[in-house]
Amino acid sequence: MQDLPLTHSETVGMTLLCELQPAIAAALNSLGKKPTKSVADLFYLYAASHISTAVEAFILLRREHRVDGARLVVRPALETMLRLRAVRVKPHLLYRVLFGEALEIDKWLGGVAKRHRVPYIRVCDRELWQAFKARCVSEFGAEKLADVPLTSYDAAAAIGIESYYETHYRAYCQYTHGALEAVSGVLNELTDPEDTRVMLNSAMPALEALVQMGAYCPNVE
Repeated sequence: MQDLPLTHSETVGMTLLCELQPAIAAALNSLGKKPTKSVADLFYLYAASHISTAVEAFILLRREHRVDGARLVVRPALETMLRLRAVRVKPHLLYRVLFGEALEIDKWLGGVAKRHRVPYIRVCDRELWQAFKARCVSEFGAEKLADVPLTSYDAAAAIGIESYYETHYRAYCQYTHGALEAVSGVLNELTDPEDTRVMLNSAMPALEALVQMGAYCPNVE
């Protein structure tokens, strides 16, 4: 177990984060079964929910003084935030986000199918994908769609925060990759002051996306 120094920045950051997470949960609930207006809306819902789950886990682990464990959920929130913000600024990038995920699913389930010698249909060859692509074409135009995965760096570049990617994203990758510097604790001095701020920077865009969709959040300002 570990406790961080109770600096003013850390105290204020955790207080705000503890207010944000219930607000995101309430915003998600307020949308209920309202129909989505655009192809991107469903992505916003899932992304915001994922960030909310990561933030909730972060808060609970911090309350139990599990600073190192809490840090392991920072990257999922950060990575989802980059994609969420990129798609909000340039909605057509959703196609590249899901194209990349389709390729990864093929690697995973296609490999399993090959191992068990059962037929496998690539995601992009399925009717559901074709329907999704057709809707993207109708909303964004065929000229904006590219069969190229959207990397986290691409997402950061789309919203002009490449430097944030180079510093914060790369730092938290070290922990999820189990890099020696990370597991030995050498990087903790650099990341300890940033953990809460990164989670705040991930939680706020999630809430803003939901509010834009019409979610109830009277205290968003």
